[in-house]
Amino acid sequence: MDDDPNVSVLVDAMDATAQWPATLHLRAWEREHLSLMRGQRLLDIGCGLGEAALALADDLGDTGEVVGVDVSDEMLRVARANVDAVGCRVRFSVGDACALNEPNDCFDAVRSERTLQWIIEPHAAVAEMVRVVRPGGRVSLIDTDWSTLAIDVGDDDLAARVRRGLSVERNRPSNIGSRLRDLVQTAGLTPLVWTTQTHTWTEWNPDRSPAPDGCFSMESLADDLVIADQIAPDEREAFVSTIRTAALHNQFSMSLTMSAVIAVAP
Repeated sequence: MDDDPNVSVLVDAMDATAQWPATLHLRAWEREHLSLMRGQRLLDIGCGLGEAALALADDLGDTGEVVGVDVSDEMLRVARANVDAVGCRVRFSVGDACALNEPNDCFDAVRSERTLQWIIEPHAAVAEMVRVVRPGGRVSLIDTDWSTLAIDVGDDDLAARVRRGLSVERNRPSNIGSRLRDLVQTAGLTPLVWTTQTHTWTEWNPDRSPAPDGCFSMESLADDLVIADQIAPDEREAFVSTIRTAALHNQFSMSLTMSAVIAVAP
């Protein structure tokens, strides 16, 4: 990610996604069920800008600790800039979710949000979470199921192509959100609670923004559908134009579902 020439755009998108009502609801739900206590240690894998982990710092008190791990030093640069306002110890470091540089049984809770969808072997990442969490500790997973992306621009055929195109995973487990409970059970954890939240876009002005708030561009979606053989290369421009025109006439809506599970380590 740090080599991407548009890294600042990606950071802005992460910030926008964090403000989705669905994201805020899931984080509040997570905080309630993690039940963090003063003096505990929390690990956030794929912490990104760090705002979710830092928001939980108040529950840990001045004797607790937040540790954040991410593959992007650029993301961590932003995260470190916000550490001064936090009352507990905080450490952010570049690391691999599938090979954490942390000892066994050293955290009271581990969280990971919208990260597993980017990891080729999500089972390996969850196995690492199980390794570093203490017996009886809690693991919280929040992730997206991109197969739930639904778009309504008054064209049923277009909507069906999007649905079919995103139902099949390619190169990464993009629909992992629907499998979180099975994932933690396979790893030997006991699911405690689970929930879902759907984010809905009801408007988008393509003349002002290249993409709906916090989402990818419609050009990028069209490219994915070409790869999925849902639209032909020479249909790409018309596909994007149909969506843009609908959005400009207030006939655009889109929705996406995220899932969450909190599980207990044996």
